[in-house]
Amino acid sequence: MIKRLIVLPLAFSAVAAASHIAGQTPPTVDKSLAPRLAAAVERIEKAPVSAKPRPHEFSEAELNAYLAWRLEQSKEDLLRDVRLKLYPDNRVEGWIDLDFRGRDIPPWIKERINLYFEGTLEVQPGQARFAFHKLFLEKEPMPMMMLDMIIYLASQMGKTDAQGVEDWQTLPAAVQDIRTGQARLTVWY
Repeated sequence: MIKRLIVLPLAFSAVAAASHIAGQTPPTVDKSLAPRLAAAVERIEKAPVSAKPRPHEFSEAELNAYLAWRLEQSKEDLLRDVRLKLYPDNRVEGWIDLDFRGRDIPPWIKERINLYFEGTLEVQPGQARFAFHKLFLEKEPMPMMMLDMIIYLASQMGKTDAQGVEDWQTLPAAVQDIRTGQARLTVWY
């Protein structure tokens, strides 16, 4: 579920940090911006494949509003928030707020955790994935295998199939490319 709410919206919805990203304040979200991207996602999912794809650009603010709206709509109680910062060359920084309160978790996992990450959105025909380069639990660097474990635990709690960090996600047939720029996302369909 976490992977689906982060990677799929990033990839099909329209979707360089070093240790300085840990502890930064996530970008603010104006949820009134979500409808434009939500409508675009619906169009993209239904669009036929085009011989001449056209670019559609969305702002970082619209993407974050859309992600917040998706979380609200899904009634997700484990993944509380996700915010992304977009950079040229498909580089992305992000923040994830996870809430394990009231769940049966190993004692070494905090009930509420913040993950900060940096990576690259990789796109190939019909698929996309997020390649993590750096990951922080609060302000401490964290090995990627820990994220796979968190995804697995979350999937067990949500009774869904676990997906690994390296998994490719299927894009809608019409999407031919996705690129990021400074605070913008462009989808060709």
